Amino acid sequence: TPASEVGKGWSVPANTPATGGVAAMGTSLPPGTILGTRYEIVQMLGQGGMGAVYKAKDRELERFVALKVIRPQLAMDPEILARFKQELILARQVTHKNVIRIFDLGEADGIKFITMEFIEGQDLKSLITEKGKLSNEEIVRVMEQVCLALEAAHGEGVVHRDLKPQNIMLDMNGKVAVMDFGIARSTEMGGMTQTGALLGTPEYMSPEQVMGEHVDARSDLFTLGVIFYQLLIGEMPYKADTVQSAMFKRTRERPKAPIEVDPTVPKMLSDITVKCLEMDAKVRYQSAREILNDLEIWRGGGTKAFATSVGTTAGTTVQPAALPVAAGSKRWIAAGAVVVVLILAAGGYAFRGRLFSGSPGTAAPAMSLAILPFRNASGDPSLDWLGSSMAEMLSTDVGQSSQLRTVSPERVGQILRDLRIAPDSTLDAPTIQRVAEFSNADTIVSGQYAKFGDQIRIDVTVEDLKRGHSTKLKTEAASDKEILSTVDHLAADIRQNLDLSSSAVKELQAQSFKPSSTSLPALRDYDQGLQLQRQGKNLEAVKLFESSTTEDPNFALAYSQLARTYEDLGQDNEAEQNSRKAVELSDKLPEVERYLIAARNDEILNNYPKVLTLDPKRVDGLLAMGRVEIERGNDQSGLDYLNRAQSMAIELGNDEEKAQILQAIGIAYSDLNKPQDALQNFQQSLEINRRLGF
Repeated sequence: TPASEVGKGWSVPANTPATGGVAAMGTSLPPGTILGTRYEIVQMLGQGGMGAVYKAKDRELERFVALKVIRPQLAMDPEILARFKQELILARQVTHKNVIRIFDLGEADGIKFITMEFIEGQDLKSLITEKGKLSNEEIVRVMEQVCLALEAAHGEGVVHRDLKPQNIMLDMNGKVAVMDFGIARSTEMGGMTQTGALLGTPEYMSPEQVMGEHVDARSDLFTLGVIFYQLLIGEMPYKADTVQSAMFKRTRERPKAPIEVDPTVPKMLSDITVKCLEMDAKVRYQSAREILNDLEIWRGGGTKAFATSVGTTAGTTVQPAALPVAAGSKRWIAAGAVVVVLILAAGGYAFRGRLFSGSPGTAAPAMSLAILPFRNASGDPSLDWLGSSMAEMLSTDVGQSSQLRTVSPERVGQILRDLRIAPDSTLDAPTIQRVAEFSNADTIVSGQYAKFGDQIRIDVTVEDLKRGHSTKLKTEAASDKEILSTVDHLAADIRQNLDLSSSAVKELQAQSFKPSSTSLPALRDYDQGLQLQRQGKNLEAVKLFESSTTEDPNFALAYSQLARTYEDLGQDNEAEQNSRKAVELSDKLPEVERYLIAARNDEILNNYPKVLTLDPKRVDGLLAMGRVEIERGNDQSGLDYLNRAQSMAIELGNDEEKAQILQAIGIAYSDLNKPQDALQNFQQSLEINRRLGF
């Protein structure tokens, strides 16, 4: 690698020659080498103790990846090889935008390698060398994002054990990504204790690492303190004649506080650093979140102060999202981390708002409907899955109309959890009223089912709280195989008992939608996958979506949801493959389902402009493009899209979308250093969400 490339794309560790490193490792992969018929080596980026890292082109997906090769002599050592494989396993458990994504594990021509996300940027060590001392604001922005990465890792029981500036990458927009979990280990895993006791880089080791004692997440927080000290002062906290002396010095004495070395260091940042560097792990910060909270307090006008100004309840954790934080680190609270083009109702196929109905001038919905999970009255736990599945299917099978707002199944589930209502509870009138108040629904559908022999009996109640009217519906499925058609008939009965005009009922029927699969096991696994995905248990959800596609290999929507879950896990390769499979299978599906799958595919490929080309007045498409532009740093362009979306949302009377748009506009104004405009939009968004009960 030419000297000019050092620190670009992927970091080259300190004291590593810019050229000739690979040959010294016993493996030469010159530019143009093809591994496994798929990966074309572009250049060597750097090397470490376990192997070399190359920039490579994935010829199948037409993108660049970082390809990490293990040294052949190490591959013969079973324990070293186990650590190498562990890097993939552990890194895949940690799914966060501030953690380097691991794509795949491969072997070709006797070479074992891992493919990883390629970041066009430089590591923190190279940045310090290039710029010298960073500003306090820059330092805190980096530390906040590293804290978020560690919080995600520690939440999965993973300790990094070798955090250092060389392992902290920054892209061109200032987004931080922590890499190289190669010697990390899960706190739940046994073995490797003696071998792993002194793994790490000496200058950044915690006292417990030096002493070969038990290491947990707090060890990473000590190392974070060393890095923080280095950034604030420009030198290491422990000085000695030898590395060994510096290592053991941290087990016996505290370093000088940063403010004692440099009086210009803010006292609070100095205090945070000192607390990180406590020798006794019990006296240190106990979590990355605690450090993050104190960094936010230091900001003054940052997250905590801002949360207070908009009336956030004391003690509530505010995500560093819709606030003036580092570029690339925003989150969209109202719509989730990823903007789904169709504003999918959190699970896959429940449509929100006006997507396929009416003219732009149509008034706001005349009524709102919430369908609760059905109660299993059979006493047979094997039928528990049917309660949420029927509610899911009915929420879309009833249909969508300009006159009806259906509360999403995800929102219903969250309300039931907030009210501590168990799925098998019998709902009395006061309970139903509370659910209605929290969901802002005027009609509630609830029910129960029981199995008698092969027959399944379903009892449903439609509570029209506005009119004070209650309707009882009963239906039976002759066997499990008849459940799908029975739910279809039940949806028709519910439509007929809603306080809507005949034309609105016809519109509902026209927009009725249910997943296209005749396999009950496939639908069961699909629904259970949705429930897990909503709880953030993506790894478990993947297994169920895969099982669903095994039960029904033509179940396009299951492939689409599997793709979305892989996307949430940061596994872009698998996400794209399954999304393409869903599109291939959707050719003969009903229009609504086919359109949904195509839109999700465009979302996975970040193809929002395509959606707007098809329908330039789509509120959700305009909102998505506005957010994309803001993430890119083009705030004024983002405001142009958002203002168009705002006009359409007002015209359509869609308050949920208005709240999301106002929040996004607030973020843009924050970036443009217009705090009063930002605050006004955030407050308006908050007021709408409170009114809606969100």
